[in-house]
Amino acid sequence: GDEEYLYVDGMGIKTGDIFQFYYSDPNVALASLTNVRDALNKVKLERNSRSFEGDGDNATNVFGGIIFACYGRGESFFGRPNADSSPFLETFPGVPLGGVFCGGEMVRPSTNLIGLCPDAKPISCFLHVYSTVYLVMSYDPPSVEY
Repeated sequence: GDEEYLYVDGMGIKTGDIFQFYYSDPNVALASLTNVRDALNKVKLERNSRSFEGDGDNATNVFGGIIFACYGRGESFFGRPNADSSPFLETFPGVPLGGVFCGGEMVRPSTNLIGLCPDAKPISCFLHVYSTVYLVMSYDPPSVEY
């Protein structure tokens, strides 16, 4: 490129296409795990008093989780094992967790991203790279009325 234009060749990107640059920074990724931990704590705090696991302050209706992480993440990226899984494991100790490393993580896009992709193929708004997607599974038993 030059000061005015960016040239992309061989990637299938055409003039007018929307695309995003990714710069993988392990320090930023580690810092973002604090946001993940906070979000998972909100899930834990929003538990239903009718939950079937634990009681009082330890109650949770989360019964499992699955992590989909970019294959570029992991111990070689973070410099330590289990960085992406630690927020879930610390928030929900003893709750089963599974996961897989992926070559592109599928997530529901934010509403502002949908507006950026009106003419794009649907998959392009849902595919992310160098990210981790968390699926937290919970159950709220039906209320019993007497």
